[in-house]
Amino acid sequence: MKSETIIYWVVSALKPFRRNKIPPEKKIRGVELYLQGLSYRQIARILRISHVTVWEAVQKLAEAVYKPKILAVKKQRNFIAVDETVIKINGKKRYLWAAIDVESKEVLAVWITTVRNWWVARDFILVVLKSCEGQPVFLVDRASWYKSAFKSLGLGYLHVTFGPRNSVERWFRTLKERTKRFWNNFRSEDWRRVHRFVFLFAFWYNFVRIHSRFGGPPGDFAEWLQEVIPQLS
Repeated sequence: MKSETIIYWVVSALKPFRRNKIPPEKKIRGVELYLQGLSYRQIARILRISHVTVWEAVQKLAEAVYKPKILAVKKQRNFIAVDETVIKINGKKRYLWAAIDVESKEVLAVWITTVRNWWVARDFILVVLKSCEGQPVFLVDRASWYKSAFKSLGLGYLHVTFGPRNSVERWFRTLKERTKRFWNNFRSEDWRRVHRFVFLFAFWYNFVRIHSRFGGPPGDFAEWLQEVIPQLS
């Protein structure tokens, strides 16, 4: 299925765009090109629309996808890699957390926080568990906050330096390949916009971007839509 088709289905279901003279097909194409790495102005020249229109389309779709706060449907998951990385928002250091199903390669959750400690790690893990049936084993590095967080929750975890845990590090690299165009410094006064963009990027990674291992996206968009729509009605 073409990437524009999936985004079109999202637009049809969530209705993020207001009606105006710009055809929704151009907005959908603009969002897809932006997530692939083009700038607002580059896309504006290609599609012959204003860069503000492209920016608004990205923001509106990000808000719509973020609303249900579901990146992956709830199912049996065996191993989940969790990690965090440093990003900058207006020059200030922040922490981006991510969790990935090691087997399916789906991004299960993303968070942005101002600090990293066992309490934040615990709350993030609780969010990740919303996409899990059973009790998966978490793969983490040796950061002290993970040990305390899993102990408080009574969950199993493994310290892993290489191998399966690399899936979350690869996702960080994929994200930063996109954000290096603005020097990995998100220029936004509102950190929530950054969070919504990262969420949208994770959605694109799960359901639109072609994964070399599978020859398609790692997630099932039809399953996601089926779970999301009842929550929006």
